Amino acid sequence: MRIFSKKSFQFDHPTGQEPAVVVLAGSFVDVPDWVSDSTMFKLASQDGDVDVIGNKKDEIAAETGSRGKVAAAKKPEEQASAESGQQQ
Repeated sequence: MRIFSKKSFQFDHPTGQEPAVVVLAGSFVDVPDWVSDSTMFKLASQDGDVDVIGNKKDEIAAETGSRGKVAAAKKPEEQASAESGQQQ
């Protein structure tokens, strides 16, 4: 799994069976899949401090910081109508 981290974090394995993974602020990092099950990752994701990078578009959005700004700028009604328009 590839992530972009806006802050430095240490992700501990949920059962402690593997060494912790440390990521530095402002970096793209390939991490083991179990990281998504760690408590720190879940909290950091909710706060928007960590983004999962699925493709080049996600990477560009993370680099420019536009991912959160675009979604935050739209009202919930606008997002719903935009999403329904894309599904047609």
